[in-house]
Amino acid sequence: MSMGLPELTFTLKKAAETVSTRISRGAVALILRDAKANGVHVVCQESDIPTTLGADNIAYIKRTLMGYINRPSAVYVSVVPAAGTIAAGFGALAAYTYDYIAGPPDISAEDATALAALVKERRKLRYIGKAVLPNTAADYEGVINFVSAGIAAGGKTVFSAAAYCSRIAGMLAGTPAQCSATYAQLSEVTGVTATENPDAAVDAGKLFIIDDGRVRKLSRAVTSKVTIGDTEPEALKKIKMTAAIDLIRYYAVSSVEDDYFGKCANTYDDKCVLLLAMQDYLKSLEDSKVLESGSSGAVLDADATRKYLITAAGDDATEAERIKKLSDNEVIKENTGSKVFLKLYGNIMDAMEDFAIVFEVSPSVIAA
Repeated sequence: MSMGLPELTFTLKKAAETVSTRISRGAVALILRDAKANGVHVVCQESDIPTTLGADNIAYIKRTLMGYINRPSAVYVSVVPAAGTIAAGFGALAAYTYDYIAGPPDISAEDATALAALVKERRKLRYIGKAVLPNTAADYEGVINFVSAGIAAGGKTVFSAAAYCSRIAGMLAGTPAQCSATYAQLSEVTGVTATENPDAAVDAGKLFIIDDGRVRKLSRAVTSKVTIGDTEPEALKKIKMTAAIDLIRYYAVSSVEDDYFGKCANTYDDKCVLLLAMQDYLKSLEDSKVLESGSSGAVLDADATRKYLITAAGDDATEAERIKKLSDNEVIKENTGSKVFLKLYGNIMDAMEDFAIVFEVSPSVIAA
């Protein structure tokens, strides 16, 4: 066994604890426009909010901190000048890791579309942020399409969907692993414009507030994802499932990059030990009730390995043909250079749907 693997095992155990904690108490990022207090501010409680910000921006941050069962662990507030761009505010948050992001309380449709595009592009790497945006049908798991209007709260104040996106982001970040944001109550809301045909709205990937005559609460907690590809799970339609998969993948990949590459030879034997470490990681998530007991596992991904080796063979038709004829058990023993192809799988608690995470890890992967 390589010297780096015991350290990797320890790191993955700590990572499992972090996933469990973070699913229950995530972080939120906000992009605001203001003439003052430009830059990034870390807000953990109301006293951390820059007092020079405008009243609407201060109130917007306070709504984020309300959370749900828990409060967000932190709110990273990126303030750009009045003429600043969403891209600039988003870029300033690159050094921070957070679970949900919302734009300004008066975000335009154009800026909402721009932020959705930035999030989608960044999520191709290890970024786990999910944008809560008003009336943005992105058809993507990394975007939550909040559509409620006429939200009455705080006396006679009526808010738009945009002005309440930070509140929704804070609620989602404060939803424990054992719970769902579905039907989460918003105690401060006294009224809301009814959403026509609620069932169809949910199917269309819309999140909204329901007034059932007694309380105001969130609808089924869905992402904007409505089109499921052949290799994609239905789970991507659910906010809770997407959030859990994001974190499980993020900490698995991070741990391998930090404590496997450069410390291990990446031989088949070391890959097998890596698999055992990953299995322990998933078992820890079962023990902490993030995953259903007995549902998880980790394997070397034969299909991804074969595809990589055939591509690496280039114009060598003989080598490509040899790889094609190998059994799954044989192909995973082939030399893959600096790359590792893993598949983690399991069942998120209370979601009743399977997930599978397939990822390639190499030293060249750039953290986001």
